[in-house]
Formats: sequence, C-alpha cells, structure tokens
Amino acid sequence: MVEAHERSIEKEGTHSSGVFIALVPWILFTVIAEHGTLKLASIAALLIAAGIALRGILMGRPKLLELGAVAAFVAFTVVAFTADASLGEFVERYARAIAAALLALIAFASLASVPFTEQYAREEVPRELWSTPTFKSVNRRLTLMWGTVFAAMVPFHIAAGAIDTRPTNILLNWVIPIGLVVWGIKQTSVIAESEEA
Repeated sequence: MVEAHERSIEKEGTHSSGVFIALVPWILFTVIAEHGTLKLASIAALLIAAGIALRGILMGRPKLLELGAVAAFVAFTVVAFTADASLGEFVERYARAIAAALLALIAFASLASVPFTEQYAREEVPRELWSTPTFKSVNRRLTLMWGTVFAAMVPFHIAAGAIDTRPTNILLNWVIPIGLVVWGIKQTSVIAESEEA
C-alpha cells in the first residue's frame, strides 16, 4: 500500500508545472528574437527570468534552471548592448542555438548533484519520499531526457541560422523544436508510468 502511494505521488511530482514556468523566459526569448531585436529579447527574458528566480529565492528554494536563466540572459543582454556589430549579428543569428545549448548544459550539469527536474518535483512530493530510489531514478531519467531534447535542438537552430531562409527558419527553428518538446512532454509521462510497472 505504501509503495503504491509512493509511486502515485512520485508520478504526480514528475508533472510539475513549475518546470514549464521556468522555461517561459527561454520561449519568450526565442519568440522576441525572431520578431524583434536581440536587445529587446534579452531584456524581456531577463526580467521574466529574474521574477521567476526571485520567487524561488524568497521561498528559500532557488533552482538551478531559474538561476541559469538569469545568468544566461544577463550574458545575452551584455552582448546585445556591448558587442561590436559582427559579434552582435552572429549572436542574433544563432541566439536560439546558443539558448538551447545553455539549457542542455544546465540540465546535464544538474545530473552531477540534484537533477533539475527533482527540484520541481520536491514541491509536490512529501519530503520522506525524496531519497527513495524510484523518486531519484525518475528524476535522473527525466533530466537526462530533457537535456537530450535541448541538445537535439542545437544543430537545427544552427542550420536555420546558416541557411537563413523563411522555409528553413519555420522548419528548423519552430516545427522541429516544437516537435521535440511535444515528444519530451509525452516521454515525461512514459518515464513516470514505467516506474509504476
């Protein structure tokens, strides 16, 4: 009975909306960078990222993904306002690839200590379950999967920047990355359910 309850709770913890809220600045950055300027995209994403991170800090639960977003968008903002024209143009052209690579780096780096998905799952799962093998396994697998999804986006974004035509932009900057995210969301359920079996 306790094991079934533990699995039910751990599965709920893997569907935390907090992790998706933490991705909002990254999504906003991508949309604004496409339709605006690197300066506007960087500032908007930084403000949103700081607001999201501040909430976690004030609650005494800062999260690597949120702090990483603040650091990333501080760096993008500095580059946007201080880089020479050629570097600025390069970063603007490949901003999505750089952002996806940074997300992958954050995810993979978190595996060295606390997987980033675990930080969000802990908000929904009782403390006594945090050290269980199932909870740890689910979150390691989820973090590895999301890191892979983010890393898989990088070559498509690079190709879109290099080819730089409207059709390739739509396919490589939008259709394929959105498909990868949808796949990741579905895999989140699959991974959680596989632990229940």
